[in-house]
Amino acid sequence: MNSKTTFAVVDIETTGTDLAADDRTIQFSCCLVSDNKITDTFVTDINPQREVPNRIVQLTGITNDRLTHAPTFDQVAAKLYGLLNETVFVAHNVNFDFPFLNAEFQRVGYPELQIEAIDTVTMSQILLPTLSSYRLQDLSAYFNIEHDHPHTADSDALATAKLLLILLRQIEELPSTTLQQILNVSPSLPQDTLKVFLNANEVNQKQAHVKKLPGHLKLSSGLVIRRRELGNDKQQLRSANDRYPKTKKAKAKILPDQLESRLEQNKMMNLIYNNYADPQHHDAKTMVIEAPTGIGKSLGYCLPFSYLVSQQKPVVISTSTTYLQFQLQNQTIPMLNQELPFEISSIILKGARHYIDLYKFKNLLFVPDNSHQTPFVKAQILVWLTMTTTGDLDELHLNVDQTPFVWKIQHTGVRWLDPSEPFYEDDFLRYNLKRAKLADFIIVNHTYLIKNWQYFKELPVKPYLLIDETQQFAETAIKNNQEKINPLSLITIINKILASINQNHEDNIGSIIANNAILGRLTDELADKLTTTKNLIHQIMTTIFSQVVAHKKLHRNVDFFERLIPITEMKDSTKANQGMIQQLRHVKDQIDDLLVELNREVDNNANSFTNQDFLGIYSFFENYNHFNDRLRQLLGIIDVDDQSIEQHVTWVTINHVKDVNSLTLNRGILKTEDYLTEHIYSSFEPTTFTGATIFSSRRSQFIYDLLGIDRQKTAVKRLKSDFNPANQARLYLVTDESDAKFATNSDAYLQQVATNIEAIYGQVPRQTLVLFNSLNAIERTYRLLQESGFTANHFVLAQGVHGTATKISKQFIHHEPAILLGANTFWQGVDFPHHLLENLIVAQLPFDTPADPYNHARYSIERSKGKNPFYSITLPKTTLRLRQGMGRLLRTRDDYGTIFILDPRLLTKRYGSIVLANLRNEIPIVQGDINHCIADMVKFFESKA
Repeated sequence: MNSKTTFAVVDIETTGTDLAADDRTIQFSCCLVSDNKITDTFVTDINPQREVPNRIVQLTGITNDRLTHAPTFDQVAAKLYGLLNETVFVAHNVNFDFPFLNAEFQRVGYPELQIEAIDTVTMSQILLPTLSSYRLQDLSAYFNIEHDHPHTADSDALATAKLLLILLRQIEELPSTTLQQILNVSPSLPQDTLKVFLNANEVNQKQAHVKKLPGHLKLSSGLVIRRRELGNDKQQLRSANDRYPKTKKAKAKILPDQLESRLEQNKMMNLIYNNYADPQHHDAKTMVIEAPTGIGKSLGYCLPFSYLVSQQKPVVISTSTTYLQFQLQNQTIPMLNQELPFEISSIILKGARHYIDLYKFKNLLFVPDNSHQTPFVKAQILVWLTMTTTGDLDELHLNVDQTPFVWKIQHTGVRWLDPSEPFYEDDFLRYNLKRAKLADFIIVNHTYLIKNWQYFKELPVKPYLLIDETQQFAETAIKNNQEKINPLSLITIINKILASINQNHEDNIGSIIANNAILGRLTDELADKLTTTKNLIHQIMTTIFSQVVAHKKLHRNVDFFERLIPITEMKDSTKANQGMIQQLRHVKDQIDDLLVELNREVDNNANSFTNQDFLGIYSFFENYNHFNDRLRQLLGIIDVDDQSIEQHVTWVTINHVKDVNSLTLNRGILKTEDYLTEHIYSSFEPTTFTGATIFSSRRSQFIYDLLGIDRQKTAVKRLKSDFNPANQARLYLVTDESDAKFATNSDAYLQQVATNIEAIYGQVPRQTLVLFNSLNAIERTYRLLQESGFTANHFVLAQGVHGTATKISKQFIHHEPAILLGANTFWQGVDFPHHLLENLIVAQLPFDTPADPYNHARYSIERSKGKNPFYSITLPKTTLRLRQGMGRLLRTRDDYGTIFILDPRLLTKRYGSIVLANLRNEIPIVQGDINHCIADMVKFFESKA
C-alpha cells in the first residue's frame, strides 16, 4: 500500500451468510478509490440460481423476479476478477465479503484473489473509539454521508468508499507518537488492515522534520493527551440585569426558535424558580413535580436553575441513567448556553473507577496478557486520549466484563495519588473534582449522590438538589444500603494476597520487591497483619454461627436455608462479639496505613521496576482493594450500634448441610427516610423531586414514606401530559376462560403466554417488548417458544438467555422486527422511541416477592403500625412499576402502539380495580378474549398506515 494504491471498495448482498449451505451472491457493487477520490463505480445484480429467502427480500428489496434476468456469477466472474485484481480490497466487515467472493470465484473455476484486503469496521473502532455503533448506516449518519438505501450493495459500497477516505485522512492526522504506539501494541486486525497504519507510519518516518503536535494536544510522560483548561476564561457570567423570564412571552425570547412553548413546561419552570428565588421573604419547600414524558422535563428544570445558581452555590442534578446525564451535558445545557445572555458551566461527576489512571495505563501499555482483545482496546485508548477531556472510561462503551484490561487501569481514588507521580498534574479524577468546584451544574447518578454525600456536605454553601427519575432514587438508596458477605470469600482473598507475598514466582509481589529492604519489611508486616485478620474473621464467624444459626429454626428455600435475625438477638450478638470486632477494626486500620506506605515506597522506586513488574504490583493492589471492600462490608454488618440495628434488617443464609463456611450475612436498610434525611437532604437546600411516574395514587402515603419527606411540608404538582393517548394507543385487557385456574408462574399459564405472544406477533409483526416479573419465567417462556418452532422463524431475544439487558437492547434496536422478553430494568430503564417499540405485552404484573427476608421485615413493621403491607407497600409499588412499564410505549407525541396485559389478576382480583383506577391512564381500554383483542389491534395499526 502506498500513495498510488487503488482501493476497490466492495459490498455484496447474498442469499445468506453460510457458504456451507450453498448461499450465493445476489448483488455486487464496487467503488474504485485512488488519489483520495472516488474514480469509478460498478454495480450488477447476480442471479443466484436458487430462491432468495423472504427475509433477504425484505432486507434488501431485491426480489426473485428482479433476479430472473440478471447474469449468473460465472457470467460476470471474469469482469469482477479483472476489476479487483491488483487493487486493495476494502469492505465494511471484510472477513465476510472477501472470503465469500473468493469462494464464489473458486466455485466457477477461478483462483482466489491474491490481493491485500482491509476492513473499515475495525478501522472505525480504533479511530472513532467513542461511538456506540459501527453499523455502516450509523457511521454514515455521523459523518453526514448520504446513504439512502442501506443493505443494497451500490449504496453500501459508495458509503463505505466515502467512509474510507475519511478514515485514511484521520490516520494521517494521528500524532506520530500515538501511531507508533498503536503499532507497538500490535492489535489483531482483519486481513491486512494493520498495514494501513504501517504505511502511514512509514510516511511519517520519511519526513525531513518530525510532525509537530497541534495546539490542542500535548505530550505527557510519553502519552499524547488533549489539553484541558479548568474554567472558561471567556465565560460570560450572569449579571444583576439578567432577570428570570417569568412570562411565556419572555421565555419565547430566550428559548430556541425550534422549541414550541409548552404550558406544562412553563408551569414547571416557574414553580422551581419561585420556590428558591426569594429566601428572605419565604423559605423554600421540598417539592415533588410529576412531569409526564414529552413535556420537556429536562429543560423545565435546567432553565430556572440557570438563573438561581452561582459559582458558590451550584445545583446538583441526580439521575439514574447515563443517557439522561449525557443528554443534559451534551444537549440541554449547550442549547441553553446558545440562547441565554450568560453562560452556565457543567460537569458530570462519577465514582473513581469510571476514570482512567494514566500512570497504570502507561506502565501496562506494552505488557502482554492472554487476551487477544487487550491490544485492540489499548489502540482504542491511545486514540481516545487525544480526544477526551474527562478521562471517563464510559465514553468508550466497552464491555468491562469482556475486557479485563480495563479493570487494571481504573482509578482507585485520589487517596492513592502521589504528587511525585509523572501524571499527577494531568490526572483526570483530580481535574474533574477541581472542575466541580467551579461548575454551576454538577450532574451525578443516584448511586454517586448516596455514596458521596459527604463531598457535598463539605461545600461552603448548601447547593440546590434536583432528583430526576425519583422512583429509582428511593430504590437506589435501598440497594446501596444492602450488604452481603460470605466471610469464606474474604478469607480466600487474604490467602491469595499472602501467596503473592510468600510464594516465589516472577509475577508475585514478593519476588518483584525482593531486592528492596524497606518494601520487604512492609510486606512482612502486612503478611503478619493479614494472618491475624484471617484468624479473627474465622473466630467471629464461628461465634455468630453458634449464636444465630445453630439450634435455630431456619426457613428452607430451594437452594439454601435462611433466617431473619430478630433485632434483640442482633444487638446481643454484636455486644458479645465486640472485643473481637474492635481487634479486627484495629488491624484493618494498621493494614490501611501499611498499604499507603507501601504505595508511596513503590512510587519512590518506580524506576527500578519493569513494565512487567508493574503488572504484578497493580494486581497485588487490586487484590488489596477487593479485600478492603469485602472487609468493609463485613464490618458494616457486624460492627454497628443499636440505632443502626433498629434501622436495618439482618438475615443469614446457609447451605442445606449447614456448613459454617457457606454462611452468608445479609443486611438491608429498613428506614430509608432516616438515612436520607440525615445524610442526603441535610446537605442541600430543600430538594426538588421530579420524574414521569412518581405517585401510585393521589391519596397514597407510599412515596412520601419511601423518600422520607413530610407530606404536610411538601409542595406537590402533577403536571398534565400533552400527548393524545386516545389517538396514539390501545390498551387490551385479555380475558380467558381459564384465568382463575392457573398461578401466573405455573407452566400452564406460561404456555398460555407463549401461545398469545405467537398469536399477537404472528398477526402483526412489529417491534415487541414482553415484560415479565422474573428471569426464570422468561427462560421458561422462551423454551416454550423454541419448542413450538416459533424462534426458528422469528427473531426473539430473552434476557438471561441471550445476555444482559444492555446487550440485548442493542440487538433489539438494530434488528426489526423483533421480540424482546425482559424483566427488571426493562420496566423502567429503557427508551425505545418511535418505531423501535410498537407493541408492549405485560405477561406478569410486577409484584415483589413477599418471602424475601428484606420484604418480610418491612411488612412486619407495617403490621406493627396497624397497616396491611399489601395495600400500603406492595400494591402502590406494583402500580408504579406498571405505570412505568406502560410508559415505555409512548416516548414522543409521534409514537403509537398497543399494550396487551395478559395477567388476569387485574380483572379477577379485588385489588385489580384499585390498580386500574390509579394508572392515570387515558388510553382507550378494550377488554375481551385474545382473538377479539388481536382483531382490534389489526384495525388500530391499519388506521396508522
